[in-house]
Amino acid sequence: MEEPEITEEERRSFTSWKLRILDAMSCDIEVSDIDFRVAFRVMQHVNARTGQAHPSIDRIAAQIGVSRHTVMRSLKWLTGELKRKDRSGPVWIDRGRRNRREPYFYTFREDRIGAVMDAKILREEDAKDALIERRDRAAEVANLQHRKSLDVANGDTLDVANLLSFDVAPVRPKHLTQNYLNRTPEDSKGSEGSESSAYARASGGY
Repeated sequence: MEEPEITEEERRSFTSWKLRILDAMSCDIEVSDIDFRVAFRVMQHVNARTGQAHPSIDRIAAQIGVSRHTVMRSLKWLTGELKRKDRSGPVWIDRGRRNRREPYFYTFREDRIGAVMDAKILREEDAKDALIERRDRAAEVANLQHRKSLDVANGDTLDVANLLSFDVAPVRPKHLTQNYLNRTPEDSKGSEGSESSAYARASGGY
């Protein structure tokens, strides 16, 4: 006798259940990338009515392109049967079989979801606090640099710019015996005559 098809409501409920478990598993720090890929493929074989999956190891290995050994190790880790670094794996999956002749079947567990999602929220809060702290520190550094630049830009330059230049400018250059800049043409002629007389006297001609 064939089983009746599941209703749309049952389908939505089943899909929501799958997504809730997979979402939590993706946030579990105890679940590695390969473990999650194996779990995801097993989940795709879960029967909506029985909640059981019956995929073979070879089939899962072929689907994700890894060895049988890799799939078996991940499944043992996800069922808590394997230890890594003296630590048992997170129990997300139960597996069993009715007898030795039948293959294993797998069922997913939900009792780990709460703890994993709580830990996820705490990590998010820590990351948010760390981000705020980094922003505050960056703003403080920027403000300090701005204040330092203002201290330099607002230095009192009047000590140099407002020197009384007339204390230096009127000094007559040492190499000039007379100031020729303000002399008239008549003064220049007189000067020329004086120079001629001085030359005549020096040469002995009066």
